Amino acid sequence: MTSLKWFASLFFAATVVTALDAETGCPGNVASLPFRLVNRYHMIVAVSVNRSGPYHFLLDTGMQVTMVDPSLAAELHLEPSGTVVVAGAASRQSASYVQADLLEAGSQAIANQRMLAYDVHNLGGTLDIKGVLGEDFLEHFDVLIDNVHKLLCLDTSRAMRAGMRGPHTALIPPSEASGGSELPNMVIIEARLSDAKRPVRLVLDSGANGAILYNASEYLAEPPTGHLTGADVEGVRVFTALPAQDVKIGSVRLPGVLFVSLAGTQKDARTKGFDGVLTLGLFRRVFICHAQKFVVLEP
Repeated sequence: MTSLKWFASLFFAATVVTALDAETGCPGNVASLPFRLVNRYHMIVAVSVNRSGPYHFLLDTGMQVTMVDPSLAAELHLEPSGTVVVAGAASRQSASYVQADLLEAGSQAIANQRMLAYDVHNLGGTLDIKGVLGEDFLEHFDVLIDNVHKLLCLDTSRAMRAGMRGPHTALIPPSEASGGSELPNMVIIEARLSDAKRPVRLVLDSGANGAILYNASEYLAEPPTGHLTGADVEGVRVFTALPAQDVKIGSVRLPGVLFVSLAGTQKDARTKGFDGVLTLGLFRRVFICHAQKFVVLEP
C-alpha cells in the first residue's frame, strides 16, 4: 500500500480575469477544449472514459493523479487494482486504483490511463463532477490554460511551443518524498516574495482558489499575525492572514498578492519540496511545457 498526500484548496475568491485578447483560439491551430468556471475558479472540462461520456471533470494542475468517482468507475466496470491512502491534514482514507483503456479530453487521448477511484465530492464540495483531470494526464502534453477565453489547449505537435512568447520560467522538480514516490512531478516554480528571507517554491495550481503558504513563519521576515477561520474539504480550520506580497517570478511581477497560511506545521509540503500554492486565477494565460520543463506566465 502506498501513500498519497494532497493539500486542500481554501474557499477564497480568486482573481477574475476580464481582459480581452485578439486571439480567441489555441495558438498554432491546436484544437481547443472549452472549460466552464464554477464558483469563479473551478475549471470544469468534458472528459470521456473508454469512449463513454463525456463527463464533467475538474481540471487540476495541483493534483498529482487523475481521479474518478467510484460511482462512475463501477458504472463503467473499471476493476480496482492496488490501494492507496489519501492523507489530508486531518484524515486518512483508503482508495483503489483503476485503469481506463482510453481517457479523452477534447481531441487528445491517453491509453491505459491509471486513475484513483476516490469520492471526488470530498475535494469539490457541491461540484457536479465525476472526476479530476490531474498532472499524470496533463504531463503528456504542452498545456495552455487561457483564462480570458476559458479554453484548455493540449498539444503534442510542438506548434504552441514554437510560437509561445514571453519569458520562460524553469520548473523545479520536487524533492523525493520519504521512501520514494511513483507519483508524477508537480508544476513548481521559484518565486521571490517582498517579505520573504529566501526564495519560495510554489505549486501552480488550477484547482486552488487562493494563494497559500505553508510553514510561513520559517521564512517570512515578520511573523504572521491575525487569524481567521475558514472551511476546506476537511471542515473548519484556522488560517493566518498574511500581509499582501509582491511576487516576482523571473521577470514576471504580481503586485499585492494576498496569501494565507495554514495553522500548524505542514511537514508533507516540506518533504515534497514546496512552500505553498499559487492559484492560476492570477494569470491571463499559463503555458506549461512538461517536456522541456518551463512555463510562460501572462499576469
